[in-house]
Amino acid sequence: MEADQLKLLGRSVGPVDLAIGDVSALGLKVFVNAPDAIAAVRDVLEGARNAAKSAGRGPVQLCLMDPSLPGEVEVDLGIEYPVTPQIKGAIRSLEGVWEVEEL
Repeated sequence: MEADQLKLLGRSVGPVDLAIGDVSALGLKVFVNAPDAIAAVRDVLEGARNAAKSAGRGPVQLCLMDPSLPGEVEVDLGIEYPVTPQIKGAIRSLEGVWEVEEL
């Protein structure tokens, strides 16, 4: 405190993504409504796993939606993948992905 005002001093600066990396590692539920999207989601997740060594990891579930299925089919991938806002956005932008939710 200085003259009734709060004075803050920053000692270092870093990317926000690194600071909150572990916070976002909750997991993802990916709603897929096209069969081709499954391979695209796999490619994004595998690329993220190879590239992001320090990102927080979480479970990923696929929710398959197709008229030929007896309803929504949920598949747990059984492997924890890096989960960041960038990866979530990359998966959401894929054709055939209807929605991506955090677990």
